[in-house]
Amino acid sequence: MQKDVIVVGGGVIGSAIALRLAQAGLKVAVIERGRTGCEASRAAAGMLSPQVDAQSRTPFFDLCLRSRAMWRDFAAELKDATDIDTEYRDEGTLAVFIEGERESDWVSWQIDAGLRLEKLTVDEARRLEPAVTKLASRAVFVPGDHQVENRRLMDALDVAMRRAGVEVIEGEEVTALVAERGRVTGVVCRNRRLRAGTVVVAAGCWSSRLLSPLGLNIEITPARGQMIAVRGNAAINHVLHSSQCYIVPRRDGRILIGATVEYVGFEKAVTVGGVNQLLAAAIELVPAFERFEIIESWSGLRPDTPDHLPIIGQSGVDNLLLATGHFRNGILLAPATAELIAGNITSGRIPDEMKHFGVERFERTVSDL
Repeated sequence: MQKDVIVVGGGVIGSAIALRLAQAGLKVAVIERGRTGCEASRAAAGMLSPQVDAQSRTPFFDLCLRSRAMWRDFAAELKDATDIDTEYRDEGTLAVFIEGERESDWVSWQIDAGLRLEKLTVDEARRLEPAVTKLASRAVFVPGDHQVENRRLMDALDVAMRRAGVEVIEGEEVTALVAERGRVTGVVCRNRRLRAGTVVVAAGCWSSRLLSPLGLNIEITPARGQMIAVRGNAAINHVLHSSQCYIVPRRDGRILIGATVEYVGFEKAVTVGGVNQLLAAAIELVPAFERFEIIESWSGLRPDTPDHLPIIGQSGVDNLLLATGHFRNGILLAPATAELIAGNITSGRIPDEMKHFGVERFERTVSDL
């Protein structure tokens, strides 16, 4: 098999990249060790929330804002292409501060920067969300921070990229990248070699093991996140944030509670301690949850980097691009990452925006290939 591009990893980042490349007329294959979209992308909460907790204006924050702005059209595009509604919701996000908590610095700097925020009194917050605790001292409404149903998103992306002509290979793990005379020419998958003009590694926290044999010693660490879904008779209409948890309502009546951040290697599990932590934080924010039914629990492994920022762009090895390490922002950053990587491949130019997220910010040595 000879392709223009092989994308290693069929999560939200890899799938979005493959879709954009196929739409540009390239012959593309996605290779996924399991099923497309069934690792961190399906375990996420689907929040499109760059403003909540952002502590300063950085190139990363600007990329997040730009990608958030792309989401309405991206969701509509997927609906038109697949007839799958990704349940993009634009009610906004409510950040709630409990009595005794100091208002975070992110509020003041964003107001000073002219970003859209609305400071609310307790009464105003509880008019917006009556189930919020009476112990709230104040709140901030972020109208631009939205959400999408990430499971339906991954279903839609899978259908969309296949219809665009992407060859999707599931249940096969890429065990090595093939390098010849200083450039990557394909991948090893089981006992066969698949050739491509360009390879994009978008394998999440499994990326490092493919890169290290080439001398790209980049530490991409799994960060486990545990989540719970509950159902009950108190309505939640907005994404809610406290300092300890977030709460995300779904149209089917489920309410998601998340999420832990744990560095426990590749151990994907739901633990008593994790569930207890999430439930305690959620009940503090919405006391009615004490009477709700737990209907589902799960965990996923987010790909983290030493500086918690994604790696997007050229690897330093010819014909090898990276799109990994998106940590807690894979869903949010999928449209912008796909645009950057696809634009780089089709035009041969490196966008200025991409330069902030290059691999060169880490110490690395590229071996003789």
